[in-house]
Amino acid sequence: MTAERSPRSESAELAADYSQDMADLAFLRARVAAVLGLDLPTKAAVLARLREIATKAGKHHDLICTPENLPYSPLIAT
Repeated sequence: MTAERSPRSESAELAADYSQDMADLAFLRARVAAVLGLDLPTKAAVLARLREIATKAGKHHDLICTPENLPYSPLIAT
């Protein structure tokens, strides 16, 4: 019997795999941000903004990109 992975551990595993595939991604990201004069947000800030848009600012908008012309269901229930 295998233990069920938590979403957090699964996300960390996927991020590690992605980082291995693109080892210089963090360096390139930082370099481009510096050239453009941008401050990069933390992961926590990005996730907080995503949650805000998904649950508050975007709650009155329907994303319709399906062949059936039906709206997608929200990923985060409020």
